[in-house]
Amino acid sequence: MRIPPLYRRKGYQRFFAGIVIGFICGWFFFLLSFGSLQEFYMTEIDRRDEEIKDLNEKFKHFREDYEEKNKENEKKLRIQEIKVSFLNREQVGLKGLPLIELENAVKSQLNDVLTKDIESVGQNSNLLIRTLENKNFFIGKETYNVNVYQMHLYTTLRLYLKVERVN
Repeated sequence: MRIPPLYRRKGYQRFFAGIVIGFICGWFFFLLSFGSLQEFYMTEIDRRDEEIKDLNEKFKHFREDYEEKNKENEKKLRIQEIKVSFLNREQVGLKGLPLIELENAVKSQLNDVLTKDIESVGQNSNLLIRTLENKNFFIGKETYNVNVYQMHLYTTLRLYLKVERVN
């Protein structure tokens, strides 16, 4: 079996030459368009990289400024209010007026802390706790002693106290 000698016919030669020339022209067109697209995308990527660098630098600057201002503001924070909660008032039998009087007595003991900055009160919190625990409060005919169960310190000083009746 033999392959027919088609390479000698001019029609087939032109057809195959057209395919080869078309392939070469298509390949050059592809390279040209692909190259121009790649160049466009590379310049776009470079531009966005520069924009990202600028934004990161601005963000870093703003973050540093923000942290600095927060530190300054934390130093300026002061205690504005004192809230006292008694955890075992039912067991001791504190109700009504004696409860309010004991709460006011504890608050009056802590009035020096109002308008002090939180940092200094936090450093002296042990002294504050010992002062409350060593103080006997006379309400009516009864004497009460308080133990600090928990203390939360921010712009509001929250004290959770356990009350003991002293005989």
